Amino acid sequence: MGDDREERIRARAYEIWQREGSPVGHENDHWLEAEQELDAENTGAGSALSHDTPPQPSKPQTGSSRKA
Repeated sequence: MGDDREERIRARAYEIWQREGSPVGHENDHWLEAEQELDAENTGAGSALSHDTPPQPSKPQTGSSRKA
């Protein structure tokens, strides 16, 4: 089972590498991104994420934690 996961990560990392224009020296970044994408898909969170748009920033915190 571990071999199958590794092969899926390898294939996804390759897709990411190609999508980013085949840069040299980012292998670890692509591998980690592939792991995160596949893990998110496996937990169901990936279906709500779009890889075409960047995540939106959260709203700034307001309240009593502000310093005067």
